[in-house]
Amino acid sequence: MLTFLDFEREVSGGKIRNVYYISAADNYFIQKAGKILREKLFKSNVANENFFLKYADETPMQELFDLTQSGASLFASNKLIIVKRCEKYSRKLTEFLKQSKIPQDDTYILYVFDTSFVNEKKLYKNNELELFDFSELPQKQLYDWVKNEFKIREIEINNDALELFISYLPLSFDIMITEIEKISNYDFGNSHRLLTSDLILHFVGYDKGYSPNELVIAIFSRDKAKAFNILNNLLNSKGLNELYLLAFISNFYFDMLIFKTQGTSKLDSGTLYNKYKLWGDSLKIIKNYHNSFNISSLESSINNILDTDKNMKLSMNNPKILMTSLVEILLNA
Repeated sequence: MLTFLDFEREVSGGKIRNVYYISAADNYFIQKAGKILREKLFKSNVANENFFLKYADETPMQELFDLTQSGASLFASNKLIIVKRCEKYSRKLTEFLKQSKIPQDDTYILYVFDTSFVNEKKLYKNNELELFDFSELPQKQLYDWVKNEFKIREIEINNDALELFISYLPLSFDIMITEIEKISNYDFGNSHRLLTSDLILHFVGYDKGYSPNELVIAIFSRDKAKAFNILNNLLNSKGLNELYLLAFISNFYFDMLIFKTQGTSKLDSGTLYNKYKLWGDSLKIIKNYHNSFNISSLESSINNILDTDKNMKLSMNNPKILMTSLVEILLNA
């Protein structure tokens, strides 16, 4: 699928489509797209005349199409409409997709679907739709985007810190930009405004040598004393949410399964990111330790992780005790 950067290049180059179909997991690039289009269409990115923001769960489908198929007002030559939560029209999806393609020539529309819905319905396989994916960027473009956002705020970030920043945050541009804003307010004193790995660990609340990555490495290397020392620090000193830590660990085990596919370990980093979303420190850890596990032990570990997840959500058991028991099991797998 095309990305937000493709959208931005098209519009900046003067090619503006009447209809865009967007897959998005958050609002960051939707808001940016709206500002870019308003600047192009109305010569102001804050113009509200003939700009409409609609939500599918609040707007009957026919009412929406009455709006899209009527011309702009006398006070503006164009009309821009952004429609969020279009997955809410799923019961009439065929009719919706058919009618959505026929707006007035002076009307420009962004139809936004939740990424999980796009994946579930495999809308990206619909040859009649050219979807733009605003939920992620290719690895290099993601790294460049983060670096540029720091650069705009007059902060330099080295490569190790960049990988750490990306690996410790969910792939949500709303969350990433919020964290970048927080970091940009840090008082670097008179020193060069350079972000290092140590500073990133400080911002995300971990002590050096006591991060979730270090816990995973200790588990994979069967270092029991170190693993429990780090676990105690994360859960009791840092107050890390047990479900977050469980999800963090589980991602490594599921990604480890990928490396049990013949030929995967020989793939270059670009292919591993584009195909499996593996990059940075996580990829390095998996490459270093995947030969220490066989399929049987991985499957057993994953089953125990899933059981722990269920117990955390459904039982009254102490989540710290559940995490401690799980780490013990994973160390002995």
